[in-house]
Amino acid sequence: MKTLREEAIWAIEAARHEGWIGEGDTAVLFHSWTQQKRYLDHLTAAFSHPRVLHAVAIKTQPHVEILRRVVGWGYGLEAASMEEVHLARKAGCPPERIVFDSPVKTRREIEQCQEDLHGIRFNVNTLEELNRLPSKPHFPVGIRINPMVETGAPSVYHVSHDESKFGVPIAQKSAILEAILAFPVTQLHVHSGSSMARTESAVTAIRSVLDLAEEANGLLANAGLERRIDTLDIGGGLMPEILTDSPSAMMAYAQALRRTCPELWSYQLITEFGQWSYFYTGYAYSDVEYAVQRGATRVAYVHVGADFLLRDAYVKPRGMEFIPLGDAADRPIVRTDIAGPLCFAGDYLQKALLLPQLEEGDGLLMLNTGSNAYALWSRHCSRTIPAVLGVDSEALEIRRLSPRTNPFV
Repeated sequence: MKTLREEAIWAIEAARHEGWIGEGDTAVLFHSWTQQKRYLDHLTAAFSHPRVLHAVAIKTQPHVEILRRVVGWGYGLEAASMEEVHLARKAGCPPERIVFDSPVKTRREIEQCQEDLHGIRFNVNTLEELNRLPSKPHFPVGIRINPMVETGAPSVYHVSHDESKFGVPIAQKSAILEAILAFPVTQLHVHSGSSMARTESAVTAIRSVLDLAEEANGLLANAGLERRIDTLDIGGGLMPEILTDSPSAMMAYAQALRRTCPELWSYQLITEFGQWSYFYTGYAYSDVEYAVQRGATRVAYVHVGADFLLRDAYVKPRGMEFIPLGDAADRPIVRTDIAGPLCFAGDYLQKALLLPQLEEGDGLLMLNTGSNAYALWSRHCSRTIPAVLGVDSEALEIRRLSPRTNPFV
């Protein structure tokens, strides 16, 4: 199997040869079916759970053709809005494989679930939301629990502090148990944070929610009710990793859950790994439009910036790899800033890189753009979204998933 770098270099040349990159394509986005299937297969193997729904987060990569392929492979989709639910349906995902996690569901959206989306996995964000549900919902109902743990995630991605907008704090256990007795709740949901640096905290959080489910089931039995909490949705949040022959972080996470939460394999399990599934499945190409000297720094201007890689501009660079193409490799190494095309001062993909001296007309390959990139395309300067190409490097096939478009006009 080709590495992502090897695939990307091959794909750019093959796409040019087949005419998928035209004269007006100053930038092109790529998605690797080969790498993504590898990650999803690894996810399935890591958990090896008899009743699992791996629902990949739509918000991480919402391209409908990519979602369609994920669904075709047998995976589910996690939707953070009703618009994402509609995307999931357009991609062919049946309601019972859609997890609906929006924290601000409207009454009309709940009615739509009741009328048209029988079986959708419905997680409420607050106990107050339970009062909006029909008395006999046509879908399983879950409660999102805030486990109140510190996972080492960056503050902007930390969702488990005591004043978080996400979920019901587990400190309100009595109120949660009363709600489970009073409403048709059959699942609990926990998502400790994104880009978690300390997965042991996430395992502890899942253990606490599992204990809550066990206690709730005891109360339901004592109350003479047949209903039980039968599903645990453990969310996602694992940091991206490069899969090698060595043990993976995903495998270690699943094994830690087996040790600490063995009962989890007696429940139906839902996961929502988005960023981990997509990060190393994407890459982008751009022409270098200008390259100028600013003091000791070379500034290379490219055609994707904070419009495409919003988090890299506003939070911190994601660890992309920049590969100059063509004759650039033979030039001296110089300090280089990669500047995007937008009209604001923060539009840099990365600064102070050591790269061969870039010149106008060179090409620049950017690896590791598969998650939270296309999904966050910015309206700033209303620039068009480049064409998106799907690549199967094992079958040596490339096809266009969408043309260059301007969605803002």
